[in-house]
Amino acid sequence: MGLDPRIVASGLLLILLFMIFAQAFMLHRRGINAFVQRPEYTAFGIYYMMFTYAVLACSLDWPFPFTVGQALWHNLALSWAGTLLCLAGTAGYSLCITSLKESFRIGIDENTPGGLITGGIFRYSRNPLYLSLLTIYLGLLLVFANTAMAVNLGISVFLILRQIFREEKFLLQHHGEKYATYCRTTGRFFGRF
Repeated sequence: MGLDPRIVASGLLLILLFMIFAQAFMLHRRGINAFVQRPEYTAFGIYYMMFTYAVLACSLDWPFPFTVGQALWHNLALSWAGTLLCLAGTAGYSLCITSLKESFRIGIDENTPGGLITGGIFRYSRNPLYLSLLTIYLGLLLVFANTAMAVNLGISVFLILRQIFREEKFLLQHHGEKYATYCRTTGRFFGRF
């Protein structure tokens, strides 16, 4: 019995969650609340906890609706390619947390927003954190190849684009020309894209 890409991908998702909560805890110890309290963020949190359960249920054979958890295809090479995408996305997210330092937030913090981060991985992308998440979700789709992961990828693309546009508006209002210059020199995702 060899290594199962489903277990590896699930482990990477748990590592991602650990990184998020560890960074939030360290910021909390410094008096910074990384989790912005707004009703829509609570809804996102509930959605992503359900999503995490779906991933774990698919990999550990926990109770899950059969029709959405049933694999659409079986291809070990695609599963391992998906696992590599999950690894790349998790590594990218780690670089984002390192670059953001005390500016790390879940949501838009209008009261104590932190500085504009343009260095580190943010030198190459204005939204590497979201790009990392989408890379992970695409990887999970390849690993599990089921309707639940396909639906999650679609919902996540919508929610992430919505959040990016909201953040861009806020950052332009808050940082003005400095952010506008950053937008002209750094792509939304990578390169000029």
